[in-house]
This record gives sequence, C-alpha cells and structure tokens, in this order.
Amino acid sequence: MSQKVRELYEQFPYPLRDPQQEKDRLLMPPLDTLSRVNHYCFGASRDITADFRALVAGGGTGDSLIWLAEQLREVGGQVTYLEPSAASTKVARARAEARGLTNITYVNATIDAFAKSSPDGFDYINCAGVLHHLENPEEGLRDLASVLKPDGAMGVMVYGEHGRLAVTEWRKMIEPLLVGKDLVEQLAMTRKLLTNLPEDNMLLKMGGGPGFIKGLLENDPEIVDLLLHPVECAYDVHGVYNFAASAGLHVAAFTGFFGFGGTGKAHYNIENMVRDAGLVREVSAMPLRDQQAFCERFSGAMPLHAFYLTRNDTGQTSEMLPDGELAPYFFVPPNETFFDDLIALAGQPVLIEDGSGNAVDLTGGPDLARLLAIFDGKNTVADLVRILRDEILDKQPIDMNSIAINTLGAVWALFHKFDWMLAGRSDGWQKTDTQRVLTVRKV
Repeated sequence: MSQKVRELYEQFPYPLRDPQQEKDRLLMPPLDTLSRVNHYCFGASRDITADFRALVAGGGTGDSLIWLAEQLREVGGQVTYLEPSAASTKVARARAEARGLTNITYVNATIDAFAKSSPDGFDYINCAGVLHHLENPEEGLRDLASVLKPDGAMGVMVYGEHGRLAVTEWRKMIEPLLVGKDLVEQLAMTRKLLTNLPEDNMLLKMGGGPGFIKGLLENDPEIVDLLLHPVECAYDVHGVYNFAASAGLHVAAFTGFFGFGGTGKAHYNIENMVRDAGLVREVSAMPLRDQQAFCERFSGAMPLHAFYLTRNDTGQTSEMLPDGELAPYFFVPPNETFFDDLIALAGQPVLIEDGSGNAVDLTGGPDLARLLAIFDGKNTVADLVRILRDEILDKQPIDMNSIAINTLGAVWALFHKFDWMLAGRSDGWQKTDTQRVLTVRKV
C-alpha cells in the first residue's frame, strides 16, 4: 500500500459512518451474508460454529466487520479486523462497541505485513474495495490466499472496467489539475466541478441523475474515494478470472453487492439480458466466462464485480438443482398470504416480487402453491422429488421420477435467480433475509 493511500484513509475514513446510528440500523452487505457464503462456497453443507474464523482485510469503517460479527455472535465465531488506518479503526471500534460486539480482534497492519505474521487460517475472508487500490493487487490476493484454510473461501469486490468508464474519463480529465495541490485543495476543486456538470456528463448518467451528485456533495469521503484516489485499477470479467488464477483460486460465483443483494448475479446471466431466443441459444453455447463477459459489455453499467473465490473449481454448480441430501429453503421468506394468493390466482398471470425491484412473472397451476410450500428447509431434494412424484403429480405410465426432477429444477432456477431460494443442510445454517419478503399480485 502506497503512502498516499495510507494518508487518504487517515484523512478521510471510508465509508462515512456515524457509530451512533448503530442503535437504529444494521447494515448487511450481501457479499458477507453467511447463508450465501455457505451456499455458493461451501456446497451448502458447512457447519458455522464457534470454530468459524473470518477475516475482514482492509475493513475500513466496519460495514463487513459489523455484519459478520453479528452473524457469528450467537455461535461464538470470531472475526479479525485488519486495517492500517487508525482513523478508520477508531470508527469501526466505536460501531462494534455500540452494538456490544466482543468477538472481534483488531489488527492495525497492511495485508502483506499480516500475511508475514503467519496467523492461523481463516474459513472466510472478506476483501471488498481494497485490492484494486494496492500497488500490486495480485500480490495482495496471494497474501490473502496464504492465510486461507484449504477449504476456505473469499468474498471479493473490485472495480468493473466497463461500467466505470465515466470515472476513468473523469480521472483523465482532472489529472493535470491535481499537480501541486494537496488532497483538501483537490477536494475543493472537485466539488466546484460537480456542482456545474453538463446535463450529458457521463458521471451524471452513471449515477442515475442529479440525486447521485447531490449525495456525493454531502459526503467528502465518497468524493475522495471515487474521484481522487491516487491508486486504482479495474477489471473486466475475463480479468476477474485471470486475477483469481494468479493466486491459484477459482471464481465460485458472481453475486450482489449493493442494496438488498441477489440482483448482481442475475446481470451475468444471458437469459436475463437478451430477449431474443435465437441469440440466447447462440451465446449460451459459449464457455460460461465468455457468456458473462458478453453480459458485462452488453449491460455497460457494471461499476464493480463482487464474487466468491475458492481453491477448488466447482464450475459454479451452485446454480444447479442441489444434491439430493441438501434442503432448499426460502432465503427470502414469503409473506403471510403468499400461498393463499397463489391458490386464489391459479391459472392467471401473476407477478412474484421481493420489494427491491426483482420480479418474475408466471402462470401457475393449482399445485404450484402446494409444491412451493414443501420447500421448508427440512425436506431434502430427494424428499421433494418423492413428494412431488407421489403426492402432487398425477401418476401416469411414464417416468414420473424424471418429470419430478425436471419440475423441481425449473422451480429452483426461477426462485434461485434472485437468491429467493438457497440450499443448506436440513439441520444446518439456514438464516433468512430479514430485509425482503416475497409477495404475489395479479398482472
């Protein structure tokens, strides 16, 4: 980490957080939701107990730290917070104290120095928004891999090359004006520029309009981190795969990062991006990473990539119907009238929504509600096949087992698209999303 980067975060701890707000709200970064980590990285079968050790590498003011520590508090799991900035650590400590969290170890050091100390291995490592600010990101990733358990996993976020083009061009524009100015002077100049943006400015469009700029002007650390950072790089999809491979790791899955989460991975799926069936078939014939790279360029609006890394190459099998001994469950729980509404609207077009902009439309028969109701986290896939085959589907002189499996696969694909369903052991870790709820309404 360069001296300029160190100085930036001492002067402007990031992200801007008020520890007093911990009394009123809990931020839950989707990348670090352990139900997702278990599903995508551990084959949905990991025991998350007092032995579970997490590392937040470059923890900033503590978003991932607080969320991981909260989840692990009840089982006695531990979190190590690694951060070279004393100013950021002060904020993170105050947030943890406000929540009464005591399962945290604080280490004030850089990633490379920490790796050289040879700590015990970690089950899960979070490193979000950090590696792309190092002088040598690949070396940083290798350092993290060296402290990861053999069966451990990482949650990583790096900048996206194509969706961040507006920032890249802004940095090229402003670079000649930064010479001879300290960071405070650079910030003052940038604020002046932001208040007078032309209507067609790329940065304005990237953020979705004037509200984005208004938010920036109220948040100096955000301006500095986004537009004045002295060291940064960005990756496209192929770059992400190559980056992982440089440390002997594999991409287990792309996932969400902002908001409620779960939406991010859908952007890498060609069926969600292109409507023409012929083009979907043609792109789907490509290797998976080429499909995802196509989606990134077709979207043009992915400012970052959030993804899980593992040592073993699972081929992103988490998108397939889980193994027979695992139990699918509603990670996003249905509301109280969900199943009654499905029954009442059987045979009619309906929209299933989660309240965060994610929705699927379908026309369900009278057995759809009955089928979905048995996805209770106790019934395994094998149980679901048997129930569907013997109790829901009409018995015919054909291979009902195959029909049941295909039907379950279709339901899983539909409800897994936005992480509405995940899988776990029937007696294992199955924490649900507390921010979203599924509802049904007639189209």
